[in-house]
Amino acid sequence: MLKKEQQRNSDSRRLHGIDAAGNGLYGILYSGFALLLIPAVLLLAWLLILRQPALERELVDEVAAGYAASRAQAVAAQAAAVQARLQSMLASDEFSALPPGPTPDTLAGAAAAALDGFPDAVGLRVFALDDLGTAGLQEGEGGLENHIEIDLVRRASNGEPTMPEAYRAGERWLYSFAERGALAGDGERLVALLSYDERLLRDNLAAPEDQGGTFSLLQRLQGRGAGAETRVFGPGPGDRAARAAVAGTPWFVVFTPGEALVASLEDKVSQPLLALLLLLLAGSAGFALVARRYPALLRREVARAEAAAEHRTPYTLKVPELAPIARSLRKLTLRRTRMDGVPRVQEAPAPAAASSAPSREAVSGPAEALPAHIFRAYDIRGIADTELDDDTVYRIGAAIGTLAENLGEQTLLLGYDGRASSGRIKAGLERALLQAGRDVIDIGLVPTPLAYFAAHQFEDATSALIVTGSHNPAEYNGVKLYLKRKPVASGDIQRLREIALSGKFSQGSGHKLQRDVASDYLDELVGDVAIAMPLKIVVDAGNGATGHLAPTLFEELGCEVIPLYCDIDGSFPNHPPDTSVAANLADLQAAVRREGADFGVAFDGDGDRVAAVTGSGEIVPADYLLMLFAQDVITRNPGADVVYDVKCSRNLAQLVTSLGGRGVLWRTGHTHIKEKVAETGALVGGEFSGHMVFGERWFGFDDGLYAAARLAEIVSSSESTLDELLAQFHHSASTPEIIIPVDEAQKFQLVESFRQQADFGDGRINDLDGVRVDYTRGWGLLRASNTSAALTARFEGDDETALQEIMSLFREQLAQVHPDLDPNF
Repeated sequence: MLKKEQQRNSDSRRLHGIDAAGNGLYGILYSGFALLLIPAVLLLAWLLILRQPALERELVDEVAAGYAASRAQAVAAQAAAVQARLQSMLASDEFSALPPGPTPDTLAGAAAAALDGFPDAVGLRVFALDDLGTAGLQEGEGGLENHIEIDLVRRASNGEPTMPEAYRAGERWLYSFAERGALAGDGERLVALLSYDERLLRDNLAAPEDQGGTFSLLQRLQGRGAGAETRVFGPGPGDRAARAAVAGTPWFVVFTPGEALVASLEDKVSQPLLALLLLLLAGSAGFALVARRYPALLRREVARAEAAAEHRTPYTLKVPELAPIARSLRKLTLRRTRMDGVPRVQEAPAPAAASSAPSREAVSGPAEALPAHIFRAYDIRGIADTELDDDTVYRIGAAIGTLAENLGEQTLLLGYDGRASSGRIKAGLERALLQAGRDVIDIGLVPTPLAYFAAHQFEDATSALIVTGSHNPAEYNGVKLYLKRKPVASGDIQRLREIALSGKFSQGSGHKLQRDVASDYLDELVGDVAIAMPLKIVVDAGNGATGHLAPTLFEELGCEVIPLYCDIDGSFPNHPPDTSVAANLADLQAAVRREGADFGVAFDGDGDRVAAVTGSGEIVPADYLLMLFAQDVITRNPGADVVYDVKCSRNLAQLVTSLGGRGVLWRTGHTHIKEKVAETGALVGGEFSGHMVFGERWFGFDDGLYAAARLAEIVSSSESTLDELLAQFHHSASTPEIIIPVDEAQKFQLVESFRQQADFGDGRINDLDGVRVDYTRGWGLLRASNTSAALTARFEGDDETALQEIMSLFREQLAQVHPDLDPNF
């Protein structure tokens, strides 16, 4: 059996390049056993040879001392009681009323009468002494039998402290007590001498009930020096005797333990030693049991972890130390399974040499036509089949490669979303970039934030472009750029168009690599966000590029996830990918209510926007979501800047100010917001469309997945629901973003003429981005969309009346300036 086990271990060491040497568990057990056994044996020997006899002596001495002390206290109490009764007698009327110079017969009569109060006493004598004291008394006079009694009377007469004395009188021992009392007249005082025989202390000095020893009474002899004693009662002190002084007397109680008591006490000391020996044997048996059973348990638990890695079914391991490995194994397995299930869109094949399709060799010369409107403020976007044909895509890619060379960027990251046209466009861009001499790292089908993240991970690839139509309908597509870890400005987009039109492209032969950044992204995000307690979250990926990542992210954060439309499908069969449109969140609202989730999140087509729905199914306006993030950030970072666009509620600005932060109003557009966050060093920013930018703990780009995770962190760390957290903010009457379709070429001029010609009364005009007019009780906005052929409007009022007044004023002015325009509000 052992040989088979060794052979199995040997074979396993050679599997997949993973080796195993020895058995660390057995080494730990042997070391632990040695650490237990050697000190335990040494300790046992020390206890048996040295410590046990000492412990036995100490215990016997302690018990004997306890016996002696308790009886000494009892004797002292009895003696004190006799002294007190004698003092009380002398203070009674019978004695204090005696006339001066009482005769011996008078004193004897009084003493005889008082003796009835001391039924166990053998004698009571009372003396009346003048200033000569006992000088005239001789042994035998006045009933005094010896010099001890004379000394007791003398000391009492002189007012000295008196202690009882024990002395032999004939064949018996007497215990005598002397006390002084007052007598009427001058120069005379009373002294009483009370005597008991040995029966006085017999009960208190009787042997213990268990006959575990004997008591003796010793008396210190006055004037004989230290150690001069005589035995008054009981046998002489024996071996291992203990003594205790009797307070207020010259006596000592001595207890001599008997053999039976000593033997029982020694047994009590031996019992712990026996228990220790048994414990040592049990510990040895325990180590042997662990050495036998723990490896088998480990094998079973590892097998369970391997079997459960591909499933989400909860299970409990019996070895807690394996739990992190099991979680990592499940995370990696499920992550890989999900990644392997991501469809890869079909790339267009390279054209044949005889094909009539435009050549993809390095082209030059000006373009005959290039749609100007697809080069927007901060990205390139148009209808894929007509406005982004192969020639246009190639020129865009070659222009990007040329611009990158001018910026000193050799390597570019390239990703794409799940739209049907993304494969063709991605292939065209790749060919153009390679022919422009740029190296390309293909990061696959990923959300836009992952392309930004990748640019922050690679030292030699800090620029990225991603093929995506973002939140636009399925027939659209485009290109987003991130150059040298910064968003592109509108000037860069126009420069690209100029290069594409000119046909003056750089030439070269680049190289292509493929890299997976999704795992690194998830690890970074999961490592940054802390979920205090698990949440139940509905995730609507809208069939967009976050479908393979968003559920995995929240599962790895420890949340229960209900996925909704997480299959990547670029035709968006369930609803359009624009999360800023309330109708597109209806299914998410219904799912949150149906599942009883804590909240729900939705992502647009490329995952750089986020929308949220509360547990009650209410849509969270993006500016109020930004309020929640601003409150969280400013609480930890007093004085922090918060950037927001002109479409956001002014309640946001008031909140930021009340928290001690600084609000920065800026132009709409994710690129503008990112630029302003970088410029001001703001820790958080966002816009009404749902782009959220975190400078605190993240990289300063808009990331819907990260924003959703931060929302989960806030909710899980609070005792309140998302509904309750939002209820704390001031709410005004407001409209959603209103879209007014117009001609693409005229939209900016329409807004400019509205700004110049309209009469806004006492409103304060802000033309930072379009026309925003602030009034005492609200504001209105009209601006040209950067992403579509439309004007956008939004209004807010302190109440519904104020809102309608501002909307009415805008309608009237818009009708006067542009009578043919339908305001749509």
